[in-house]
Amino acid sequence: MPLGGLVTLLILLPNLLVVFFPPTGLPGAAGKKTALTTTMGIIERVGQVSAFVIPFFYPIKIQGSLETASLAGMILALIFYYVNWGRYALRGRTFRLLFEPCLGIPIPLAISPVIYFLAAAGLFHSWVLLAAAVVLGIGHIYVSRLEWQRAKASIEIAG
Repeated sequence: MPLGGLVTLLILLPNLLVVFFPPTGLPGAAGKKTALTTTMGIIERVGQVSAFVIPFFYPIKIQGSLETASLAGMILALIFYYVNWGRYALRGRTFRLLFEPCLGIPIPLAISPVIYFLAAAGLFHSWVLLAAAVVLGIGHIYVSRLEWQRAKASIEIAG
């Protein structure tokens, strides 16, 4: 049985924080939806579903330097992802913490899973997962950037 599904489960696990401990300080309603934002939202969802499902069909085999380097990249991205989820949980669960830069990296909770799945594509030697990770990156980073701008705008209005 392929164990590639662990790749998906590990990245989804901390998202349960939002389910059980929803964010506080939600900004007002999003701005007017445009054709671009709607399209990017669809691209984000296609990338998410694809990147989450594809690993289930692959075994995890570490046989050489590509797999070792890919696994190292995955572990580093996952640690950074978990650290940022920890920051969200421990610093008041405010909406802005889901998007606020960390160590100079913008929208870390959007960028780190993309890096994670790009590295997983190397681990699995999967062009299909590579394509899914690129699609995920295009949509998820764009949508998250809009949410970060919305969060910043609400802080400026409130402040």
